[in-house]
Amino acid sequence: MGAPQSVILDMDPRVDDALAIILAMRSPELNVLGLTTVSGNVPVELGTQNALKMLELVGREEVPVFEGASRLIEGEPIYAYHVHGQGGLGDAELPPPRAASRGDAGTYLHDTIVERGEELVIIAPVH
Repeated sequence: MGAPQSVILDMDPRVDDALAIILAMRSPELNVLGLTTVSGNVPVELGTQNALKMLELVGREEVPVFEGASRLIEGEPIYAYHVHGQGGLGDAELPPPRAASRGDAGTYLHDTIVERGEELVIIAPVH
């Protein structure tokens, strides 16, 4: 097996993305450089908190989280609380995260893409 693939996870962390974060953090094939959050099925602020909670849950607090867009390019957001619960993680009750977002996702993505170039993969689910 070669070196782990350097990736950034870009998502709106709720139930399914929380599982993806856990799996990515445990994968020997991935070197997760950071997580960026956007508004989607949950507001970006809630998604950022959920990303931080998942990283703490798996003991990977060193992975930085950067908060991104709070609005859609077009239209109004449709939050899926009926699917993902009020906290975005179903019925899971986790303590508030100790860490906070480390800054703007757009700046982080730009800087990391310029620095890493073609060796970087951004994993962003399409809805």
